[in-house]
Amino acid sequence: MGSPSSAFRLRPANSAFPDVCVLRLGAPAEDILTHPPLIAIEIMSPEDTLRRAAKKAAEYHQFGIEHVWVIDPQARVAYRGAANALDRIPGGELTVPGTPILIRIADLFEQLDRIRAGGER
Repeated sequence: MGSPSSAFRLRPANSAFPDVCVLRLGAPAEDILTHPPLIAIEIMSPEDTLRRAAKKAAEYHQFGIEHVWVIDPQARVAYRGAANALDRIPGGELTVPGTPILIRIADLFEQLDRIRAGGER
């Protein structure tokens, strides 16, 4: 997984810093990624908008990232980023075909509730 400070260069003058990046197996460890990670994940904060998240997702797709996920903990929904939009994942799963990567949306928010309540992780 990329570190929280991992970035990737979108254009010569711009870099992006997703909240979480999952690198491909065998990808070189770089501070600024020159190859698309497997997954870029954005966690929306209360001041973020869906329009801004969709714009970031489109930029990530232009860089070549196939799997862009946007998590909105306030609204308790997840989105799969597409080249031109965010597709809401109402209660299902985020997956990466051909890998064991699977995030069950309901489990994600249940875990978040436990953490917020001061319970176990």
